[in-house]
Amino acid sequence: LTRDNSKLTDDLVKYKDYVFAKDLVNAEHIDSLQSFEIRDSDIFLVTYPKSGTIWAQQIITSICESEMGDIYPNNLEMMPWLEYIDKRPDYSLRPNPRLFASHLTPVLMPPGLRDKKMIYVMRNPKDNVTSYYHWCVNWAMFETPKIGASSWFDHIREWHSKRDQYNILFLTYEDMIMDLKTAVTKICRFLDRDLTEADINKIVEKATFKNMKNDRKANYEFIPEDILKKGQFLRKGKIGEWKNMFTVAQSERFDQVFEERMKDIRTLKFIWDVAQQSE
Repeated sequence: LTRDNSKLTDDLVKYKDYVFAKDLVNAEHIDSLQSFEIRDSDIFLVTYPKSGTIWAQQIITSICESEMGDIYPNNLEMMPWLEYIDKRPDYSLRPNPRLFASHLTPVLMPPGLRDKKMIYVMRNPKDNVTSYYHWCVNWAMFETPKIGASSWFDHIREWHSKRDQYNILFLTYEDMIMDLKTAVTKICRFLDRDLTEADINKIVEKATFKNMKNDRKANYEFIPEDILKKGQFLRKGKIGEWKNMFTVAQSERFDQVFEERMKDIRTLKFIWDVAQQSE
């Protein structure tokens, strides 16, 4: 990245109040998104990192698969990342419907997206940071901007505060774990896809963690090992994994930060553990 950016670590830079992996983006491309032409049929998946992106990607691509045909070798190429430039094709040449994934905040997204279909998946932040820890960082960095995509709190707040400006479906990772079929059905309805019960059941089966881990199109094992270690994208897919990582002091500190940062957003409710899940 160039222009007005500041280096945070050897791998991360801050640009326009957002933290990027410096080798995956450049300032020109991020700026160009402001004039990115959106089609009526475009579908966007937006998440904070490690919130169930790959899982939701599997569901959405499966829903749209019959329309798109078997022209993409994997889900990453079927639903590419809007902000990344590595091997970026000319998206204007892609047939409809175009699917995109992104970790960006509203201010960095194309303005034309406001009335198009967008799905936002979020995860309870303790499990989110636990998954992120296994990805690249330690828990204390979660409340700082020195991780990719910046703060979970800022990301959630920015999208939630602008929810009335977008045609957006909010889902939680925990919703998907507790009742995957209902989540798939909700996504189908939001996307105006009239699938049969049998089709929905097939998508649910494809989107189980067991099947995804063995699905070469979905498990990201096609990415070279020198870039990412195997098995990092799909872990356990459970609620309450944070209890195996957080100390009591860390959990209490996190609760304090959560209350401070989210006290004015009472409409957001998260499932924190399995006991709460069964209530």
